Amino acid sequence: MPMLSHPSFGPRTALAYVTGGTLLCVWTAVWYFTRDAELTRSQWFWVAGVFLTGITFMILGLLLGPLGRAAREAELPPASAIKAEAAIQQAAASNPPAVATPPAGTVATNANPAMPPTPVPPLPQVPPQVSPAR
Repeated sequence: MPMLSHPSFGPRTALAYVTGGTLLCVWTAVWYFTRDAELTRSQWFWVAGVFLTGITFMILGLLLGPLGRAAREAELPPASAIKAEAAIQQAAASNPPAVATPPAGTVATNANPAMPPTPVPPLPQVPPQVSPAR
C-alpha cells in the first residue's frame, strides 16, 4: 500500500528533539560546573538561554512522540477496508489471467495478430530545382 511507505513525521522528529534537547542541557551543565570564575550577566544570559532551550526541546519531543503515534494510526485505512482488500487480492491470486501460448513447433511472426503492420507511406517526389540563367 503506497500510503504506508511514508510513515508519519512524529516519531523521528520526537527523537531528534529529545536527543538535541538532552545534549544541550548536558553540555550547558558541563560548562557551568567546570568553570572557575564568576559568571557575568551576559554569560548568565547565554547559560540560562541554552539550558532552557534544551529543556524546551525535550518537552516538545516528549509531546510529539504520542502525537506521532496517533497520527500513524490515523493514517492507516479502516479494518474493514483492509479485510476487503485482502479478499480481493486472494481472489485475484487464485484466479490468474489466461495466457494464450502458441502450439509447440510454431513460431510467432506477429506479436499481436489483431493489429496489422502499419503501412509506410512513400516519400514525396520533389522535382529538381533549376537555377535561372544569368
